[in-house]
Amino acid sequence: MNVKFIIPQETDLPELYDVECRAHRYPWSYQLLASNFGDRYINGALCLDGKIIGFYIADSLLDESTLMNICVDPAWQGHGYGKLLLNHYLTQTTTQGCTQWWLEVRRSNTTAQNLYLQLGYQQAGVRKNYYKSGDHHEDALVMQRVLA
Repeated sequence: MNVKFIIPQETDLPELYDVECRAHRYPWSYQLLASNFGDRYINGALCLDGKIIGFYIADSLLDESTLMNICVDPAWQGHGYGKLLLNHYLTQTTTQGCTQWWLEVRRSNTTAQNLYLQLGYQQAGVRKNYYKSGDHHEDALVMQRVLA
C-alpha cells in the first residue's frame, strides 16, 4: 500500500468532510471545516493509495500551535495512522519554530488521550461541559506538550 502525506487544498474538502463525518459522532460542519484553510493554518492529510484516510487541522501563533481536529476514517483506525498523522503535525510545526502544542480531547476518548501521552502531551486543565454529546455535554481535557 502506498502511504503519503499531502497538504490538503480546498478542492479536497468533500473528501475531508466525508472522513470527518465517518470519524466523529458530532462532526464539524462543512462550513467550519472549510473555514480552516489559509496562512495561519497547518493542515495535513494522509493518503492511502491516493485516497484520503485521515487528516489534521491546526493553527499556529508565534511558538505555539493548537491541534483543532485530527481524525482517521474508522475503516483505518487501529493501524497506527493516527500516530503517523500526529507525528507529521509535530514535525511540521517544530520545523516552523513551535515549542508548545495544545489540544482538547473528550474525557471519554481514552484511546486518543493515550496516544497524546505517548507523544509527550500532559494534561494541563479541564474545560467543563465543552463538548456537546447528544442531550448532555462532556468535559474536554486540555493537554499541552512542551519541547524539552
